[in-house]
Amino acid sequence: MTTNDHFLKRNTKTIFIGLLLSAAFILVIFQLHFFLLLFAGIFLGVILNKAASWLTGKISMKYGLALVLVLLVSIGLIVGLFMLIGPSVVTQVKEMIDTLPSSIDELKTSVTKTSWGQQVFDKIPENPSDLLKNKGQVFSRVSGFFSTGLSALTDFVIILVTGIFIASDPTVYKKGFLSLFTVFFRPRLSEVLDKIQSTLSLWLLAKLISMLIVGISTAIGLQLLGIPLPYALAFIAALFSFIPNIGPYLALAPAVLIGFMQGADKALYVAILYFSIQIVESYLVTPMIEKKMVSLPPALTLIWMVLMGVVAGILGLVLATPLLAALIVLVGELYVKDHLEKRNKIIEAENTPPHTGG
Repeated sequence: MTTNDHFLKRNTKTIFIGLLLSAAFILVIFQLHFFLLLFAGIFLGVILNKAASWLTGKISMKYGLALVLVLLVSIGLIVGLFMLIGPSVVTQVKEMIDTLPSSIDELKTSVTKTSWGQQVFDKIPENPSDLLKNKGQVFSRVSGFFSTGLSALTDFVIILVTGIFIASDPTVYKKGFLSLFTVFFRPRLSEVLDKIQSTLSLWLLAKLISMLIVGISTAIGLQLLGIPLPYALAFIAALFSFIPNIGPYLALAPAVLIGFMQGADKALYVAILYFSIQIVESYLVTPMIEKKMVSLPPALTLIWMVLMGVVAGILGLVLATPLLAALIVLVGELYVKDHLEKRNKIIEAENTPPHTGG
């Protein structure tokens, strides 16, 4: 084979790989929701597999039985939690919904005492129904709400079924994925996939611990302040803390509004409480947990979350952090270690003069 033929073959292969990667990138962009659902299903499957594998290591039982036991225990914990605090939380959430209009009025009264606040509220109609010009808009919004709810339920079922199928026999799916690559590359890729699985499992464990601490701290703090509906607000705070950086501030809004019912000073105390818990959780609890488990760069996490929220909505926002954790492992292992570092070592070896004996 001549030099030109070798050059042409190498460039054709490079161009083909570039076109293939470009096509894959375009496919992901235009079908992002599908790939996020797929990732969520894989993520759930990884967690279930990790839990079942851990159980088989501790107790002598078959993997399938361990998986069924993990599913039953998970369902039992969720049902038990709702039976234990569910009625109280549901009642308090209903009371919170009933209370929010009065809280908003209280906020309006406080804010309109300032000149800038008066200008803002002058532009808001006295009757919120005036914002809807006709009944068609009302019907459109109501139907849109039910459509969104049905879509969310469908997504949940898809994620759950996908996760259970993957966890039931992960080896089949892993081997099928590895078979798409050359035999030489499969062992290294298998190592990377195992590391991604470990990273996602540790990340979720760290997040669950953090959510539990936020929920308990918020409930105790709100009770000490004498704020109504402490368990409902704490439940919301714990739930939203799953979304780093942004979630705690989303949970702050209803708590401050409820605080306004008790007076402006109570609302201020509630805000201080939430900010204090967020500071302790972000700068003390989370670093301590991540030191033992997994660490993500805060600035990169925030930028990535904003990007995913813009391009993929709430599903992208919820899955942004675990997706980033998986991508960091993937890029760090396959690109940085296997490509850049090896290439740098080759360049250093070529530029190092040979050692000659005296």
